[in-house]
This record gives sequence, structure tokens and C-alpha cells, in this order.
Amino acid sequence: MARPLNFRQLEAFRAVMLTGSMTAAGHAMSISQPAVSRLIHDLEHELRLVLFQRQGIQIIATEAAVRLYSEVERHFSGADRIREAARAIRLSTAGYLHVGTMPNLASHCLPEAIGLLLRHHPDVVVSVHPDSSINLVSMLLHAQLDIVFGTLPPDPSGLEHDPFPSTQAVCVMPAAHPLARKKRVTVNDLDGQDFVALGQASRQRIQLNNAMLAAGVRPNIRVETMHSSSVIGYVSRGIGIAVIDPIAVIGHHTPKVAIRPFTPTISLDFSAVYRRNVPRPDAAAALTRALGQVVQEKLGQLGAGIPARRPPRDGQGLK
Repeated sequence: MARPLNFRQLEAFRAVMLTGSMTAAGHAMSISQPAVSRLIHDLEHELRLVLFQRQGIQIIATEAAVRLYSEVERHFSGADRIREAARAIRLSTAGYLHVGTMPNLASHCLPEAIGLLLRHHPDVVVSVHPDSSINLVSMLLHAQLDIVFGTLPPDPSGLEHDPFPSTQAVCVMPAAHPLARKKRVTVNDLDGQDFVALGQASRQRIQLNNAMLAAGVRPNIRVETMHSSSVIGYVSRGIGIAVIDPIAVIGHHTPKVAIRPFTPTISLDFSAVYRRNVPRPDAAAALTRALGQVVQEKLGQLGAGIPARRPPRDGQGLK
């Protein structure tokens, strides 16, 4: 049975590939240049490969080294994930709360919810990581996050979730746009209109595409953007109209933009997502309640037929 490779040798090889020299690799590893050379020599002997050609004081990676590096980097990526998971565990026991969130919540709703949380949990330090839901769920499953505010994946294995109330997409347009005179915009109104669309993989985009296909509607797409939180910037500059979740409008609504209810229903469902069979931090549950309170209050302020729920008074239920 082959013996395991020496981790220090692999670390030296990676450092040389990243820095381009034995001396720089030694500085990165806090060891001497001769020590790095010895580790590389031993690795070459162990693998029976020539990894570097020496040309005077310079070294050049061989083709074998380049091919090996891709495998070594995958190994270190796995190790880095283990280190990050361990760091998250250490910090969570020290009063840290690691939160992943959809970008459309990160700018306005989540900061206000964290403010409410910290009134009742002043010793908690909150680390916020905005990203796509699919990436956040992966981090959650690798114990790099305590909670995710996002959409569930098609296969929710290993996860538990507390759903927030569904929101219904609205149509946003420049305030002077002819459709702003309507009380409600329908999918048929989109035909031929300059349009700002979400990315092809967006669940809302898929729902809207299905509705437009059924109605025989074809808007004139001018811009595609991955994040709904950026849509208002394009709409306010007259580039086109858009159909987005109302949460993305929160904090970005200006007098230059009109909001109208949209038919048919295009829904956004998101949840507070946890790992299954892992104790939930008290602060995570409190933050979930605070975020629900903030979202409902902000949606009510937007109007456009969006129902609002009365938030608990004085932060009731956040403790």
C-alpha cells in the first residue's frame, strides 16, 4: 500500500508554483530557501517526476508540474474549506453569527433587522455574506454559515427552513411611462416594451417567461442583470420597464420610478434556512423574526397593493 504524500512537500510545491521562486516560497512558508529546495527534491524523488528545470537562479515549472498543480490545488481547496469550517465553529462559540443572504436583502432590510437584533443581543457579532442562494446553501452545508436567507434548492436534503410570506412580483417603470397610468399591469402590456430582465436562471425569470410564452408576448430586452437589486438603477434611467420582486425595490425606490401590481402572479418564496439536526443559535432565530418584521413593514410602505403586517411593538418577540 502506497504511503501518504508528505503534506509539507505539497505545501512547498504549491508555494513555488504560486510565487515563482524557491526564495519567495520560503518567505511565504517562513522557512529557508534551502529547506524549500530540499522539500521539492524529496517530492520529485517520491513521485519520480521532474517538476522544475533550473536555469541559473531561475526555475521553470515543467509540464508535469503544471498538470500536478491542478490536482494539488483541489486538495488545498478542500483543506481550506475545513479550516474555514473550523473557524466558523470557533467564532460561533465566541458569540459570532454567520449569516448568508440574498443580495436584495443585504442593502436595506437585513441591516435594519440586525440593528433590532443587537438591541437585545448586544454581545453578538454578525458576519454577513451576500451571495446567490445556491452558493450560500453550499456554504451552510459545509458549516461555514449558521443561517441563510434565500431560496431553497430543488433538493433540500440536510436542510430545515422557516418560510417567509411569499411576495408577488410588481412591475416597475419610469414615472412618465404610459403604463404608469394603469392601476395594474398585465403580461400582455409587456409586448414590444423596452425591458430589463433578470438572468436566465432566475426563478422569477422562468415564471415570467412561461407567462409571456403562453400569452404570445415578446418584450424588447435591453439589459439582463443577475441581481434584482440592480434593476431600479436601469429603470430609473429610462432603459426599460421590469417585473421584479418588491423586496428588490426597498431602499431603491425614487420619484423617477412607478410601481404597479402585476398579473399573473409571479412569486418569490424565500426562507430562513438551517442545517438539519444542528442546534439553531438563539440569535439566528431572533434575527429571523426581526427580518420578517422589517420586510413586512417596508413592503407596506411601498404600497402598490402589497399587504403589510403590523410589526411587533418595541421589538417584541426578538429576545
